[in-house]
Amino acid sequence: MSRLVADEDLAAFASHHGYTFSHVMLCLVSHTDDGLPVLDEDCLRRVVSNAVPEKQSNELRCGPGTELSTLLKRFGISPTPTCQCRAKAAEMDAWGCDECSKPERIEEVVGVMREEAKARGLPFLDLPARLLVKRAISNARKAEARRVAETKQAEAAAEDTPRV
Repeated sequence: MSRLVADEDLAAFASHHGYTFSHVMLCLVSHTDDGLPVLDEDCLRRVVSNAVPEKQSNELRCGPGTELSTLLKRFGISPTPTCQCRAKAAEMDAWGCDECSKPERIEEVVGVMREEAKARGLPFLDLPARLLVKRAISNARKAEARRVAETKQAEAAAEDTPRV
């Protein structure tokens, strides 16, 4: 695996190199001692073939990981430059609701949350964290159902529009 150290913040790196932020986050593997992000170049090459411009990419910014981030922000918990929060959220979004609902995936996410809470000196309990992950999955399912309904409604409206 070849590694690449990004010498700029990841959003700027993504924009500058033609990736979406979500794709870059999927390829984040670590940070240098100086706090610079380290990316897997092979991963970047794999995802660039599927890349969608960020402005067209609502689907890449929704899902259980995004919903979990939203819930955590309500409690005043936001990603830091050195944590793996954004990468895990992007990974959860890529997995989708069904994969995230598997017990082993829930435990994996709770484990990351536990480690991050410890690193930040925050109290942590597994049960509330598990419930928060499940709520995020539920919220993501509801959001997806809304998007599907809106799409069907838009398609139906387009069919009803007379063509000249």
